[in-house]
Amino acid sequence: MTNYTSVTDDTATRTVLDLLLHPKSVAIIGASTNPDALGGRPLGFLRAYGYAGNVYPVNPNNEIVQGERAYPSIADVPEAVDLAMVAVRAELVPETLRQCVEAGVGLAIVVSSGFGEGTGKGAELTDQALAAVAGGGMRVLGPNCEGVASLPDDSPVTFSPVFDIHRSGGRVKRGGISIISQSGGLGYAVAQWGSDVGLGFNAIITTGNEMDIDQLELAAAMVDDPNTQVLVLLMEGLRDLDGFARVADAFRAAGKSIVVAKMGRSVPGKRGALAHTLHDTGDDAAYSKIFDDNGVLRVDGMEELIDVLQATTKSKRALGNRVGIATTSGGTGVWLADACVTHGLEVPVLSQAVQAAMFALMPAYGSPVGPVDLTAQFLTGGSFVPPLKTLGESGEVDMVVLASSLSSAGRLDGDRENLARLKAESPVPIVIFTYTKPAPSAVEILNELGIPWFTDSARAARGLAALIGRN
Repeated sequence: MTNYTSVTDDTATRTVLDLLLHPKSVAIIGASTNPDALGGRPLGFLRAYGYAGNVYPVNPNNEIVQGERAYPSIADVPEAVDLAMVAVRAELVPETLRQCVEAGVGLAIVVSSGFGEGTGKGAELTDQALAAVAGGGMRVLGPNCEGVASLPDDSPVTFSPVFDIHRSGGRVKRGGISIISQSGGLGYAVAQWGSDVGLGFNAIITTGNEMDIDQLELAAAMVDDPNTQVLVLLMEGLRDLDGFARVADAFRAAGKSIVVAKMGRSVPGKRGALAHTLHDTGDDAAYSKIFDDNGVLRVDGMEELIDVLQATTKSKRALGNRVGIATTSGGTGVWLADACVTHGLEVPVLSQAVQAAMFALMPAYGSPVGPVDLTAQFLTGGSFVPPLKTLGESGEVDMVVLASSLSSAGRLDGDRENLARLKAESPVPIVIFTYTKPAPSAVEILNELGIPWFTDSARAARGLAALIGRN
């Protein structure tokens, strides 16, 4: 294993992260003529996303692959490529890697499985693969991974269906979230679910069995990556917890955040992780202590992860735990207040002066005490911005949440500019909880403005709690 620094290849000019996220050329070894096969998808995805570098399909049995010239071996490719995806049978991988080293490949991504995971068959191939690359200067990601996708460079070197534009419904959105996942499928699932709520992604890197490059090395390199503001780690197990503490400290010093989904707490979970990627999940209490001591947010499921990412990437941090609730449904306000308290937040009684200011913005049968019940009258029209602005500027709350129904098409259309101004000028975070299914137009506006939105009281409270580093 390497030290947790930016590791360069034999040219001493390209880091591992640079090769993965900004490849100038890609070879696909085992490229399939079938665009739906695992070895066929990456070529189509790279073309659909508009990757600008050279792509070389390698297939010893076909001169043409998906309409493009193919090469019999990596030795026949006319340049030394930055990245080579290896998608051949496990027993062929060691020799393929040896050929990659001789061809001057910078980094090989081995997506092939069969290296001791599962029933243990093929465990000896790992040693053979390591021997094949020893001293050659080429680094290896995987095996048993799902590749890498760089959004800034439009380079999805992966077979994940999330990057199948024609079937997934659209492109993954660009942004400041990077994902490093020991599980291939989960890493790309985060990008898919996150895109639905307007989250933007910089990179998804899957590490699999971690024969060479591991999650911690990549996380350390992400500290200095200008495109990464939040790092998501989908983790089964690390080999160096002290090393992780140093990386987490560096992230905090850089003003960036780490969110971790740590799996393998239970006995069957530990057993499953060992079979999945050969990772020892370790002592969960030790991991929790490291996370708590170093300001790392831990999540326990996909919904919680998306909630935390929504809050932490779309909002400024909250300076305290006081929540100002403005609702168009009294019962919803009660439900949300309960959820906030459950997550360690406070819903204060507002002062008489603030109550008077709020009362001036609602019907006489409303309640300004806190939660503030604006009443259902607001659902018929009018702007939500004045009461939210008044709450946010009161100095008596640290974050504001609007709990309302956004099911009517066009409900926020007239408030788009006012909401944008409110988000930019508000001294506290602004969050939306829609207790009915939101209309597509409302979702579009909230995603465009970067306002966190939730469809469940517990999820809204969880997002708010993440703004003060508690979830």
